[in-house]
Amino acid sequence: MTTTIRRCTEDDLKTLQRLSVETYTDTFKPYNTEENMKAYIEGAYNLNTLRQELTDKNSEFYFLYIDDELVGYLKVNILDAQSEPMDDDFLEVQRIYIRVSYKRKGLGEVLMKLAIERAQSLKKPRLWLGVWEKNFAAQKFYQAMGFEHYSSHKFVMGTSTQTDYILKKELEN
Repeated sequence: MTTTIRRCTEDDLKTLQRLSVETYTDTFKPYNTEENMKAYIEGAYNLNTLRQELTDKNSEFYFLYIDDELVGYLKVNILDAQSEPMDDDFLEVQRIYIRVSYKRKGLGEVLMKLAIERAQSLKKPRLWLGVWEKNFAAQKFYQAMGFEHYSSHKFVMGTSTQTDYILKKELEN
């Protein structure tokens, strides 16, 4: 089993869209109405939005492959690309999305290690991310990776207002 990570380019736009919709739907569909899921997906994962994100100099996307199969991706942001106003010394881990059949195989850790490496190379001593208050599996993973509760914010999906916990991690020098 060979693990490969590749930075996404604008040529990957449609593949990124398909993978985003698939992984987001698999994770959150059981907890949300079809209308709210559709509204969120149409806004967050339309081609124009993803193209803007892919071409933003302060955002980076990375595809994760096992052998030759695309199994997930990472999105990180710095400075004004962060989804919440944060100090410039933070790197945001906005998305770690893994296909269902590849979850719980250590691949989230592979992508988190890449996020940490990117933060260190960009001289960002802190990471942060948002996680849904009811996504207990993700919270457990982030806690195991050294993240601590920092604050919270509201996350709107269609007509549903939910709470995301903001977690942060201080990197060692």
